[in-house]
Amino acid sequence: MPTDSARLHAVFDLAMRIGEGLLTNGAAASEVTATVLRVTSSSGLRNVSVQVTFNEVTISYLADESATPFTRVRSASARVQDFARLAAFEDISHGYLAGDLSLDEARRLASAIPQRQPQYRIPLVVSGFAVMGGAAALFFGAGSLVVIAATLAAGLLIAIGELLARWNIPPFYSQVLGGFVAVGGAVAVALIDSTVSPSIVVISCIIVQLAGLSSISAVQDAVTGWYVTAAGRILEALMLTVGLVAGVRGGLLLADVIGADISVSASIPLNLATVLVVVISGLGMGLGYGVGTQVPARLLLTAAVVAAGSGIIAHLISALLDRTVAVGVAAFATGIVATALADRLRAPALAFVMAGVIPLVPGSRIYRGLLGLGDDLSVGVGELLGAAEIAVAIASAVVLGQLLASRIMPYFRRSGIAYTPAISSPFTTLRRRRVTLGSRRIRRRHGAPVIEPSTMTGEMTALSSTMFDDPSVLEDLEPPSDLEERSGQPRDREESP
Repeated sequence: MPTDSARLHAVFDLAMRIGEGLLTNGAAASEVTATVLRVTSSSGLRNVSVQVTFNEVTISYLADESATPFTRVRSASARVQDFARLAAFEDISHGYLAGDLSLDEARRLASAIPQRQPQYRIPLVVSGFAVMGGAAALFFGAGSLVVIAATLAAGLLIAIGELLARWNIPPFYSQVLGGFVAVGGAVAVALIDSTVSPSIVVISCIIVQLAGLSSISAVQDAVTGWYVTAAGRILEALMLTVGLVAGVRGGLLLADVIGADISVSASIPLNLATVLVVVISGLGMGLGYGVGTQVPARLLLTAAVVAAGSGIIAHLISALLDRTVAVGVAAFATGIVATALADRLRAPALAFVMAGVIPLVPGSRIYRGLLGLGDDLSVGVGELLGAAEIAVAIASAVVLGQLLASRIMPYFRRSGIAYTPAISSPFTTLRRRRVTLGSRRIRRRHGAPVIEPSTMTGEMTALSSTMFDDPSVLEDLEPPSDLEERSGQPRDREESP
C-alpha cells in the first residue's frame, strides 16, 4: 500500500475517534467540527469537509478538483455523561496539535479511551447524584426529613436508570420510573409528617433528572447553524422530559388516591441565612453532579464553586427582577466563567457549564405546571410554558456568554493553543488561518505567542493528487490491518464514489 494512502487512513482514524468521542460525550456539533478540522489541517490535509449530525461524523477529503474524493462515515455510540473521557479526548487533540504527540501515539491513546474504566464506580456515581438531590432540597429550604427523603429518592432513581441502561431499555422508560419514584418519596414524607413540604422531594428529583439533558448543546447547535443536530438533540430532550412528566403524573394520581397532600410550598424568603443555605446547597449540587458525571477529581471543587456562584446570583437577582431574567443573567455569567476556567485549567468548558446551570433548572415551575394540569388546564399549561421559557433563557444565555468569552480570551491567553476549539459553521471556506505541525503561523498579542485555531491549510500536502488517477491505487484504499476496529466497537464506513 502506498505510504501516502496509509497516512491518510491514519489521520482519518485519529480524527474520527476524536470526533466521535467529543460527540458522544455532549460536545456541540460546531466544536466537534472545529476540532476535527484542526486535526486534519495540522496533519497537512486541505480541502477537508466535515459534517456532524445527531449520531454520525462524516469526513471527506478531496486532493484537487480532478481527484476522487475519499470519505469515511462513523456512527457515534450512545451518548453518555463522562467528562473524564471528554477531557481525555480534548487532551489528545491538543497534544497532537501542539506537536507533543505523534500521529501513532495519538491514535493509540484515542483508541484506548473507550476501554478505560470509569473514574468513579457505579456506587459512587449513584451516591453523587443522591447528594445532588439532597442539596437541591436544601436549596429550597427543606428540613432534615425532606432532605433525607430527596437524597434517597434521587439515589434510587439513578440506580434504576443504570440498571435499565444495562438491560438496554431506552432512557425514556427510566425517566418515567424516575418521576414515579420521586412522587413516591414525597408521598412517604407526607404520610410521616404532614407539616413539612413533601413537594420539594419531587422538585429535587426533577432537577436531578433534567440536569443531564443536552439542551445547552442543542441551543449552541441551533444558534451556530447546525439545525439538523440541534433538532435531534432538542427532540431527545423533549422526549425524556415527556417521560418524566408521565411518571410524575402517574405518581400524582396515586397520591390523590392515597390522599397525600404534596402541593408546592411557598419559596424561601431572602435573608442572610438563606444566602448561606444557597451557597452550601450550590456547592453540594455541583460536587454531587461532578461525581455523578465523572468530572476529574482536580476539577470537582471548581465545578462546585461555579454551581454555587450561579445559584447565588440567580437567588439575589430574583428578589429584584423576574425569575427568567435572573436565571438568564446567572447563565450568561456561567458561560463566561466556564470558558475562562476551561482555558486556564485545560479542561472541558462543558463540565463547568453543566454544573453551573443545575441551580437554575426550573424544577418547581415544572411541578406546579403538572399539578395545575389536574386542577386548571390553563394554569398548568401556563406554568409549563413559563418553565420552557426559563430553559430557553438558560441555554441561550450560556451560549452567548461562551461566544463572547471565546472572542475575548485570545487577547489575554498566555498559552499557545486555545483549549476550547473555535466555533465552526456548517459550511466552511478556504479563508482560514493556517496551522501545521511543520510550519506554524503564530500571532503575538501583548508579547505572548498565540497559535490560531485552524480548519484548512494549503501549506502541506499529505497526498499526491495523481495517486487517485491510477485505478490500481484506488484498489489499495482499504484500511491497514492496524486500523481494523476491535470487536464490539462501532465501525465506520468508507466511500469512494
